[in-house]
Order: sequence, then structure tokens, then C-alpha cells
Amino acid sequence: MATSSNSKLSMGTVLSLYWFLFWILNGFDKFFNADTFFGANFKVGLENNFLPALGLSTSLAWPIAIIVGIIELLLGLMFLMALIRFWGGNDGRYDTARTAITLSVLFFALLSAGAILFGARDPMWQHGTFIATLLLTQHALHVAAKSDA
Repeated sequence: MATSSNSKLSMGTVLSLYWFLFWILNGFDKFFNADTFFGANFKVGLENNFLPALGLSTSLAWPIAIIVGIIELLLGLMFLMALIRFWGGNDGRYDTARTAITLSVLFFALLSAGAILFGARDPMWQHGTFIATLLLTQHALHVAAKSDA
């Protein structure tokens, strides 16, 4: 696999595609209301566990799920922008990807804070794994950027 800045199948292209699909699929998932989708599980978890634990109304579950879904879709669109820039070899591709990664880590940190607040420890493993994966993505892109220079 070629790694030059002009390569259509560069490390940045592949990683941006991965995170684009990750966020877009997770974001759209929040808008589906079927038992097989995580988005429904997210909303049910809010209604049955998290919101009652804080003494909050379960009617907040749907608006929270929508807000989380919108944020995930926006992050997906940022990675799509990075993907398009990597595919085209445009300047600023690494900056776009770094910004998307930074915002993704921040979002997972906020989700982790929510999990701690709600007393849910299981999501912490998932969030920590994704933060570590994002940091590895950042490192891979840093190395790729140096080799492109």
C-alpha cells in the first residue's frame, strides 16, 4: 500500500473512512427505534437506569438520544471531510483529521463523565478503548504526515 500524499489509498484515507463509518452509523442508529439497534438500547438505558438514578424525568431520554445522535453525525461528517481531503491529496487533510480526532476524544470524555455520573461502569471500558484507538489513529497520522513532508 502506497503512503504518499498523492495516494488514493493512504493511511489517512483508510483511517478517515473507518471513523466516518463509525460515527455515521452510530449517529443514524440513535434515530432508529428497533430493538436490534444500539440507539434504542441507548434510549432504553437512559429511561430505565440512568435518568431515574439522578431523579430526572424519563421524558428526557429521547431528546438526549437525539442530541447524542446529532453530535455523532457531525463527527462523522468531519471525518468525511478529512476522507475527501485525503482522497484528493488536498492541503489541510491532516489538520482536518486531527480536529475530528480531538473532538471525538472530547466527546468520549464527556460520555465517560456521564457514565460516571450515572454510575455505569461498563461503558467506561468502551469509551476508554475508543479513546485509545483514536490516540493510535492520531499517532499513525502523525507518522504519515512526517513521511509525506
